[in-house]
Formats: sequence, structure tokens, C-alpha cells
Amino acid sequence: MRQFFKQIAASAVGMFLGSLAALLTLPIFFAVVFKVSQTGLAPIEDKSVLHLDLHGRLVEKARPLDFDFLSRSPFSEDERGTGLYELIRALELAKADPRVKGLFLQLREFEAGWASIEALRRAIKDFASGGKFVYAYGERMDEASYYLATAAERVFLQPQGDLELNGLAVREAFLKGLFQKLEMQPRIFRAGKFKAAVEPLLFEKMSEENRQQNQTLVDDLWAVAREAFRRPGKLDDDAVDRAAAGLEVNSAQDALDKGLVHQLAYEDEVLDLLAERTVGAGQDPRYATPGQLLREPRKPASAQNRIAVIFAEGEIVPGSGDRRSIGSKAFVEALDEARSDEKVKAIVVRINSPGGDALASDVIWRELSVADKDLPVVASMGDVAASGGYYMAAGARYIFAEAGTLTGSVGVFGVLFDTEDFFRNKLGVSFDRVVSHPYADIGNSNREMTEFEREKIQSGVERVYGRFVDVVRESRKLGEGSDPATFAEGRVWSGLRAKELKLVDEIGGLGSAVKKAAELAGVSDYSLDLYPRDKDPVKQLVQMLSGETARALVKGTPFEGARERLSTVPFKPGIYARLPFDLKIR
Repeated sequence: MRQFFKQIAASAVGMFLGSLAALLTLPIFFAVVFKVSQTGLAPIEDKSVLHLDLHGRLVEKARPLDFDFLSRSPFSEDERGTGLYELIRALELAKADPRVKGLFLQLREFEAGWASIEALRRAIKDFASGGKFVYAYGERMDEASYYLATAAERVFLQPQGDLELNGLAVREAFLKGLFQKLEMQPRIFRAGKFKAAVEPLLFEKMSEENRQQNQTLVDDLWAVAREAFRRPGKLDDDAVDRAAAGLEVNSAQDALDKGLVHQLAYEDEVLDLLAERTVGAGQDPRYATPGQLLREPRKPASAQNRIAVIFAEGEIVPGSGDRRSIGSKAFVEALDEARSDEKVKAIVVRINSPGGDALASDVIWRELSVADKDLPVVASMGDVAASGGYYMAAGARYIFAEAGTLTGSVGVFGVLFDTEDFFRNKLGVSFDRVVSHPYADIGNSNREMTEFEREKIQSGVERVYGRFVDVVRESRKLGEGSDPATFAEGRVWSGLRAKELKLVDEIGGLGSAVKKAAELAGVSDYSLDLYPRDKDPVKQLVQMLSGETARALVKGTPFEGARERLSTVPFKPGIYARLPFDLKIR
């Protein structure tokens, strides 16, 4: 009965907040629809420069209404996220467009994984290979943005700005002390000695296994970045390492002296140089935006053959999921829609996921492996395709990863919490029970767990882990007797290491995966179909309002960071195949 009233109260509050938010944002909604419909209709002029103003969050694929209604302006691209797919497509179109003479890459503060940056950098270099120039400009650059800037013909830095060159790092937050203060005891079950997802709940620092795998990841990514860093100034590896270790780049002038940038200049000076290169000195440069290129009317694709590209981004969950997760039911529906189209000859799954629910991952793996019997399925990994994300990919016939993709993490865990002391000592609440059998309430967080129960739950975790290992062995043809210690045990690998271990087939991006899918299907003339289809704007509005209300309540407060961290803690019972929180390397 108490749960019933709790649900009723929660529903009432949710309905009230949702209705209030809808009333407040309805005028904004119609304004946004009008803005979206009008954006990019201006014609592109001759001698234009494609302007990529890179800032905010880089996502796999942008959505027309993907913004935060309740915190910032709905017109802010920071909130909507910039789509990697759209940026790369715009670069492809600009390369072939004679009106576009060059690219102005403006680097502000942006959030992206190394694999996304690799993919965008490759697309920029491909754009330049068409005989067009690329200028990159930034006021402050960290290693990630500078790595992207090195794709440019000339790199400009604001004279009073800075270029960070001090190496890469992994930082993890540990919550053991927090739960001790709350008198909540995590009950941890895991399989795989490198499965570090639960360590923040248990320890106050990294285990030796976790430290080892993180060190390897950092070293792998640094090797890729260093290769690009040494080219502008023709430095060798040792010189780059010395500069990073000794903090030798402390100012814009230091960056220029080291040959890391080509020129120190203010933004207006760079714009003057753009004008001189295109329309002539004393004029304003003419810009083309990705939106203009993407929305220009074009002839419908004449190709009868289609390659379906299914985007899967976020945590893996059962059911329909939402715009920030991969729901197993929703994914299978998109897969079935693609398979049912007679024109679709192959499927590419673009995965950017740290994993999630182990059962949901197995459901998706099964559907992909079944689909591959009818038509080729190729997986393309983004920033992360680890644990459950890798479980998904294993259902494909062929797998691509970027060098900086975080992948592998073949391991599982389960988490339960002992909250009896918390409720009794902090809130003055106690619990009692009546059962038909001794373990009818196994997993009850408000009583002590017996050793027998621990053994049963641990055996379930080990069973799921064994299944995961068998799936990888079979799908990747590693051999029945292959030692899990060589590829599993929950260890996270870079894309480069994963290729060596045969966990992936090739290093490359989404474009390479599409070409491979076409090759496997035996087609040369084809167009792309993107899934899942964009939702009806009104339905999307309602869904977003329900998810953004709680987020807006803590936006900009000290609780925002804690909410993001705690949101990745699996408080719900179950077995998970997931990375530790959101592993970021900066």
C-alpha cells in the first residue's frame, strides 16, 4: 500500500511539473520549429569558407529538437549537442562544392571522446585533399582540441591564449567514504579482475589492475596524439615528451617558439587572412555553415540499394529507453524496420555505449547475429563500445574501431545495497517481514544478507560472465579453448590493442564501415537510410519535458556534478556489463 501511494504521489508531481513546463515552453516550441524550418535556407555564395564553430558537446547524430528546455536557450547548440555525423557529411559535401574554397575551424571549449576527434580529424584531412585550405584558430587549446587543429594547413593561437601540453590523464571519483557516512554498505558481485565499474563503491583509490589498464589506455592514446603533435613543428617524439613532462609550453609565445602553432593572431586578424585567401583584402569573408550544406535541395537518391545505419548511443537498458539510452526494445524495432525493407542490402550499427544491462545487451546481440544471417551486419565503434556495448558489436560480421575507441571490458557485475543502518540511524525507520520461504525476499536491502544468498548471486554473475565470454569466443572465432585472461577479465582496451587481440577487425570510422557493408553485400551503387527515424516533434517535446525537469532543478548548482556521477551507479538490482562511470581521458 505504501508503494502504491508513493507511485501515485510521484505521478501527480510529475504530471504537475510536466504540465507546468509544457505551458511555459509551448511558445518556445513553436518558435524553435519555425527557426529549424528556416535555418540554412540562404544560398551559399561563391568563394565561401565552411565555418565549423566547434563548441559544446559532440554527439553521434544530432536531433532536430535535442536541447534542454528548462535551463538554457533552446537555440543554444551547447545544449543540443553537435552531431558528428552531420559535421562529417557537411565536410564531404563541401569538398565537392566548387563554391567552398576552404575551411575555418574555430575551436572553443568542446566535449568529445578521442575516437570522435579522430574521425573528425580524418574528415578534415580528406576535405583538404581536394585542394582546399584549412585554417584552425583557438584561444585556448587542450590536447584534444590541438590534436584536431593539427589537421589544418595553418594553426593560429590567440596571442594571450594558451596551448595545454602536459600529457593525458584519467581521473576517477571514489564514493566509498560517501556511503560510509550514509551508513549504506554496497554488496558487490563481479566476474573479471579488471572489472573496475564497482571499484568507486569499494575503494578510495584505483586497484593495481585498474591502474594498469588505465595506464595502458593513456599511453596508447598519447602515442596517437604525439604522432600528430610533432608534425607542425617537425619535432621528434622525445621533444614532445620533454615539453609535456617539463611543462615547457606556458604561453602562446612558447607554443609558437616550439613550432606547435604557425602564427599568433587575434580572431579579426585571422578573418582578414581568410578574406585575402578568398574574396579579397578589405572584405568580410563569406561563410557557409554545415546547416546550409545539409539542407540544400538535392535530387533524391536514385540508387535502388540501401545501406541502413542504426545509431546506438548511451547506456543499454531494457525496454524502449529514451534519447540518452539504448532501449533493447526500441533498438530491435529499428533493426526490424530496416530488415523488412527489401531495398536494404546491409546494416551498419554505430555504437557509442559504455554498456549497461547484461540481459538487454544479450537481446540486442541475438537480434544482430540473427539479422546477419540474412544480410551483412557491420559494427562501427565510436568513443566507447565496451562491456555491453562490445557485447552488442559481437553480433556483427565485421567490426571497426578507431584507434582511441575504448572497447572490450568483457566482464560483468552486480550491485546491491545494505540500507538497514541508513534507514534506522539516519531516518528512524525500521523494517520487518513475513515470508513463505526463507529467501523469498532475496536482495532485500533492509536486512543482512546470508552467505548462502551471496553464493547464489555470485554464481549468477559468473554464469552471465561465462555466457559473455562464450559469445565473444564464438562470434570472434577465438577458439573454444582460448584463455579469457588474454581478452576478457573485464579489461578495457584501446581500439589499437583490440585489433591486435582480434576483438575488432579493422581501424576506421563510420565511412569505412559503410563501404565494407556494401562490399559484403556485393553492391556498389547505394544510398544510406538512417535509423531510428526522427520522432514526431510533438512526441519528442513531451518525452524531453519528462526527462529534463529533474535535470533543470540542479542545473548550475553544486549538486549537478554529484547527480551526474550518482546517475551512473546501478542502484537497481540486476547484472550489468558496464564501464566504470563515464571514463574520460584528458
